[in-house]
Amino acid sequence: MAGVRAGLGQRRWLVPATLAVAASGGMLGDLLFGIGLPTKWAVGGMVAAMGSVAVLTFTAERGSDAGQAEAADDRPDIDQLEPMPVLIGRTTLARALCSMLEDVAPAGAALNTADPAHGRAQVVVVHGAAGTGKTTLALYAAHQVKGSFPDARLYIDLRGDGTVPVSSAQALEHFLRSLGVATADIPRSVGDRASMFRSLAGRLRMLVLLDNAHSTEQIRPLIPSGPGCGVVITSRRALSVGNISHREEIRVSLPEEGEALAVLSHYAGRSRVLEDPAAALEIVHFCGRLPIALRIVGARLQSRADLTLRRMRARLEDEKSRLRELAFEDSSLQACLLLSHRDLSEPAQRMLGALGGLPRGRLTEWHVGLVADDAAAATGALDELMETALMEVSGNASNPEPEYRLHDLVRVFARDQYGQLPPEERRLTEQRIVLGYRDTALRLAAVRAPELAARESVTPAASAAGQSAAEWFATEAERLMWVHAQAAQVGLPEVAPLIAECASYFLDDLDLASEALTAMFAAPETGPRSAHARARAALRLADQDFVGALAALEDGGGPDSGPHGAARTLALTARIEREQGRYDVAAAHMSAAVEQLRALGDGWHLALALEMLGEIERARGMPSEGESCQREALAIAGEFADLRAQARLRRTLAETLAYKREFAEAGELLRASSAGFRRLGDRSWEARTLYVQGRVQRLLGQRTAALASYERALQIFDQLGERLWSGRVRNARIRLFAGLGDMDRAREEAEAALTVFAEVGHTLWHAHTLRDLGWLHLCSGHADEAVPALESAVRTCREAGDSHAEAAAGHLLGVAYRETGRAAEARRELEAARAIYAAGGYAWQEATCVHDLARALRSAGDAAGADELARTAAAANPYFAAMSGRDGARAVPDED
Repeated sequence: MAGVRAGLGQRRWLVPATLAVAASGGMLGDLLFGIGLPTKWAVGGMVAAMGSVAVLTFTAERGSDAGQAEAADDRPDIDQLEPMPVLIGRTTLARALCSMLEDVAPAGAALNTADPAHGRAQVVVVHGAAGTGKTTLALYAAHQVKGSFPDARLYIDLRGDGTVPVSSAQALEHFLRSLGVATADIPRSVGDRASMFRSLAGRLRMLVLLDNAHSTEQIRPLIPSGPGCGVVITSRRALSVGNISHREEIRVSLPEEGEALAVLSHYAGRSRVLEDPAAALEIVHFCGRLPIALRIVGARLQSRADLTLRRMRARLEDEKSRLRELAFEDSSLQACLLLSHRDLSEPAQRMLGALGGLPRGRLTEWHVGLVADDAAAATGALDELMETALMEVSGNASNPEPEYRLHDLVRVFARDQYGQLPPEERRLTEQRIVLGYRDTALRLAAVRAPELAARESVTPAASAAGQSAAEWFATEAERLMWVHAQAAQVGLPEVAPLIAECASYFLDDLDLASEALTAMFAAPETGPRSAHARARAALRLADQDFVGALAALEDGGGPDSGPHGAARTLALTARIEREQGRYDVAAAHMSAAVEQLRALGDGWHLALALEMLGEIERARGMPSEGESCQREALAIAGEFADLRAQARLRRTLAETLAYKREFAEAGELLRASSAGFRRLGDRSWEARTLYVQGRVQRLLGQRTAALASYERALQIFDQLGERLWSGRVRNARIRLFAGLGDMDRAREEAEAALTVFAEVGHTLWHAHTLRDLGWLHLCSGHADEAVPALESAVRTCREAGDSHAEAAAGHLLGVAYRETGRAAEARRELEAARAIYAAGGYAWQEATCVHDLARALRSAGDAAGADELARTAAAANPYFAAMSGRDGARAVPDED
């Protein structure tokens, strides 16, 4: 084959006359060159009929049309590849591509063109979005496999990303000339040129790199058929290449963060990146890990010593100017994207712009349908965006409800292009979006508000776009804010109050800042007409605006009349009373609300009322009643398929069971709750679950594990700025550190918690911490210092109606009185605490209290009374005997 690769001197071939006749009909290339034409040979002779044969003369050519004989050893191989680029990362893709290209007949083996199974080229399509590095990958791999293609390496930029793509005819002329065909001998038609090219390539080991292909029609004639040929096609589209069975494909997606940082380092300079890695990482994020954007930024940084990473990061931060910054010399991301945008139909351009104008988030066929005139237009536009890689499938494309995504830079570009459309066209598109969100929000909200369905004439729907109602509101929160603000601008001012009212039923699911909630619910013109919605929003705000919530309920207004309205008003009022520490009043009002909501069949609001009533009853010293309420609420949440409510109720029920010392089920519930909140991405409630988990672990004697749970919870609360919960964790760690013997750390936690509760104005938790501070004094042998703190705690808890907390503080106060010789007062407090424990079914806590009461009787000289009390307790309470010798002045109050 050396003569094939290098070319030979002049040769004469005898071919049957039938081939000459076929040649006149455009079949010359397919029939003639199928017998094996050496490379770099051109047709230079003429066809002459000589009976049954024709004589064709082929003349070797090099560099000009004049035939020049040349020795095979002196002829170089054809190598048109551009220099091998630097490949950063992408090693897995490069190995895969090289492996595919090397899957041809090995060098040195005979090429079997007679067997159809072996008569095909190996074709690999490397496709992906603009700027992801397809050409770099293809060129790198082509250089790596040169040895498998010793006869020729052809390259052409088909300019599929340009204004005028190279035609198939032009590309074939380039290839034929490269293989030595004289210009005069190149056929005129595309079909004849393609036949000649395939025939020339039939016995060659040749690699063809078709860069920046535009369409299947453009490249189909350019595919050789020889078994020793490999073809690499780069394109923004996953081209089918026609009926090619030996076709492979490699999709080039965004590099991982580390690889993207390496791209920036390569072009900007490693030392500069090492000087400010935080700014470099932010630049990577602003560039969306897109290689072309990182290369442009790196080149700009390299060209100017005064342009620091931090200054470059500041320039990229503003989305409005980001695309302008991503241009340098002859490279421009905007120009690159414009060429893809140019080929889209008008409906696809409008869809891309409208979707780009929405806040970030998941995209489904539901979103696509919002901006299209009809279903057929939506499908067609989506297909175009997918084919050009301007939109990509997010996650598993085989899901029943596939999700799509726009790269951040594509989104910014699309939004800018959308802004150039005529205002009326934009208004009509945005009206469809606003009305689509309104209709879906109403149908989903009607599941939780039965009267809403009748009022707005909608059919309730439990899910949308493959999500439950709660999940939909959670994921669409930012876009609902956009719709709320946009409604008036597109001539639909009545939509904003409806959106706000619907969202009010899902406030626990909306991960929005207080400012955003205030904007949606507080504005008179666009806020909800419903008083309940305004009250719920006030309670959802970080500062727990109880005054505002009560004012909203008192003002009324909107569609809140009737039995549904009255029951919900009662439940909301009870919730406010509970939050303000008035447990007895709250219990009465919430119990009444539960009965009314149950009679109305208002399931969602019944679950909320039961959940809150369960917490109230537990605080009032009746955990069994609280457990019953919470289990019913959890069952109702399951009927609504509400993951968030189920996770929250599992956590709440686990806390109640921990009070009852039923730790096994509490642990199972906490694990399920944590998994639910992690799935939902709710860090705040995940931390609240860790808080309860820490308590269960501490009570089980797993102090190291408890400390880790509390530490993780505190980190989250501090990051989120939830000071009340940060204080609660510090309060919980008082007993933990004391149990570990670190009394100094326990006192530090107590002081820190008192400071937090004083600053946020939470008197009840301030009282709980005073109780624990009093206990620290007590177990340190300073009972006289413990008394004032414990007396204050008892008083505050009693006023709030928090019976369990009152009993816990009163129990310790009784011990402090005993230790200071105040026998009568000790007996009074301990008997009062024991009565609360007994009424609530707190058997373990009652047993601890009886031990301290017996000690108090003995201290007062009533040994007989103490013995009788102990005998009675041992017979009635199995916990009593198990904690023989327990002394409340030394033991951790709620631990064995």
